[in-house]
Amino acid sequence: MGAEAKIEAKLKPSLWAGLAVFSLVMSLIGVFTAPFGPGWMFSMVIGTFTAPIVVLFIFLLLSKVAGISASPQTLALLYTAASMSIAFCYSMIPYGIIHNAAAVRQWQYSWHPTNWAVPNYWVFGPIISDPAEMTPITTGGPVPWDKWTPFLAWWTTYTILWLLFFTGWIGLLYERWIEVERLPYPASLTGTMQIELISSKGKDPRIRFFMLGVLLGVIAILPIIATYLNPAIPDIYGWTREPFLPWFLGTMDFSRSPLGAAIPVIAFLPVNPMIYSLFFLMPTKTLFTIWVFSLFGIMVPSQIAFYMGYYSDLPTMANRFHAFMNGAPFRWNGWWIGVYLGLFLMWLALNIKYVKDIFLRDAPERALPGKLGTAMIVGSTVALIAMLIVAGANPVGAPLIVLTMWLLFMSSARVLGNASLVGTAWGFPIDWTHLPTLVKYLYIPDPGYITAPDGSQIRPPEMVATLWLANRWTGELMAENNTNFGMAFAIPLCYKVGFDTKTHPRDITKVILTSGIISAVVGYTVGLWFSYAVGTNNTRMGMFDAWWHWVFGAPWSRVEEQFIAEPLLPYLAAGFILILLISFLNFRFLWWPLDPIGVAMAFGAAGTGWIIPAFVAWIVKRLVYRIGGAKLDESVVTPIVVGFLVGYWIMIFIGGIGSMLQFFLPK
Repeated sequence: MGAEAKIEAKLKPSLWAGLAVFSLVMSLIGVFTAPFGPGWMFSMVIGTFTAPIVVLFIFLLLSKVAGISASPQTLALLYTAASMSIAFCYSMIPYGIIHNAAAVRQWQYSWHPTNWAVPNYWVFGPIISDPAEMTPITTGGPVPWDKWTPFLAWWTTYTILWLLFFTGWIGLLYERWIEVERLPYPASLTGTMQIELISSKGKDPRIRFFMLGVLLGVIAILPIIATYLNPAIPDIYGWTREPFLPWFLGTMDFSRSPLGAAIPVIAFLPVNPMIYSLFFLMPTKTLFTIWVFSLFGIMVPSQIAFYMGYYSDLPTMANRFHAFMNGAPFRWNGWWIGVYLGLFLMWLALNIKYVKDIFLRDAPERALPGKLGTAMIVGSTVALIAMLIVAGANPVGAPLIVLTMWLLFMSSARVLGNASLVGTAWGFPIDWTHLPTLVKYLYIPDPGYITAPDGSQIRPPEMVATLWLANRWTGELMAENNTNFGMAFAIPLCYKVGFDTKTHPRDITKVILTSGIISAVVGYTVGLWFSYAVGTNNTRMGMFDAWWHWVFGAPWSRVEEQFIAEPLLPYLAAGFILILLISFLNFRFLWWPLDPIGVAMAFGAAGTGWIIPAFVAWIVKRLVYRIGGAKLDESVVTPIVVGFLVGYWIMIFIGGIGSMLQFFLPK
């Protein structure tokens, strides 16, 4: 184990209590600021990745100006509390859940074959007799707490159980992933570097370059924030309007570009420098693999297929990413899922002895005692399955939902270890098309419609409940596809910051659970109250992402054609075999140039969107090492890049605060 085994737990009751109070405050900040985030940023004001950035930067300023100090271990715990307190208090959680429930009831009409199937399922909103009862949530009014209480109790409990589930798994795997394999989790540098700068006894020479990066980050995003707060100020970048995407900040819909029709297999063109900064932090081999495999393994074969007559609809199609990823002949979405599952399951198979050990043996240096971690995983799994069945899910579908979430998010957390693409979209196969990959086969062939007691043609209620709960209703609790914020990504980043600062992992675990539970309780309760208090029609966010009921239950299309169109399994198997082969070659031959994690990441951003960011970051990184070696990178360039990320997200948070003040100040 090395020196890390001698680290002692130092989380005293007073500090623990203080962090709990701090978590409560941060949760309230998250839930109150989210409704004032701009739609073209997917209401990103503060998230699990950015909250600790903001908190530590404020602490850094206070340390330099007022001489306030704290140990690296205390700051790591502060990082963890800031991150996990936002896990269920940002735009998607709780508002995505609450507002979709409200939308289901607002559109509770007999002609809607999924909504009308579940009018008495309280897990999808309050039981009402007239859709007009939901009007106050949009216009403002008192909360009918009696009708919402079952919903709140179920979702709060369900969320906490998922927190226990993933903390159990990631906590038990902490030793192998972070201490032994030393997965770098590059995005954790936004926390670790600030902690080092705060804690340094002398003058750290990196501070100048870090602050230069902060200034550049502020300048880069300032025009967008200015336009947001005052529409009279022109958007000089054009990011807030077409052809840029409203949920992928600073990324162009390539179909609307001059070359869009000629190269229809490209869907995204990122120009946001924040994305390029994230790529720079990745390992060089990973960067090389991403752009090489994306170009020659995905783009070139797909373009050739286009010349052969495939993808014929793409040249005239806007927002064509789903059509490309799901379309013949390659159906890349299937490969994408297979690659991720292959990586994680292969790791489990190669480490089966270790996995058995963590369940059976305790060690004081681990993030969780073996028996406690096992109890958390087993207990939460059983409880989650029971809750899903009580909510109306198919008894076979309930364990499949838990299995799917475990596979997709644990594999994504593993890939995150080398490619921390957080704060932007489409990095991992966790979108609504991927989440029901296993569960959907319960309803293939499509069961059709049934006749409701009032004569309406509806989808089978059990199918609707199962497919809904297999999708974003559950998946978003772990992580959000359009921002990659969420607990499944926050937990390993917290452990990595703790490891780098020599903080005992059990202290990190305690804060993860404390802050996460506070976030769940505050998020749903306060989020519901605030939605009614101000009225969603009166906020910039509105009814957030409230379209799920139109799609996830396949109301008008066959299940075989929904999500990822069939056949899917052959392509999933192809991706699985591909990553096994790439991994074997990578482990067997030192000269092999492709990294398995890079291949997995290459499928992100619709398979071709990461070519330019990865290539540019790779070139810059190669130049930096050629000019000044690791010293230039570690002492100058990386501090500038990390500072850029800090400045960028500080300004976005300030913009959200400004928008909230504009709302409440007298007009």
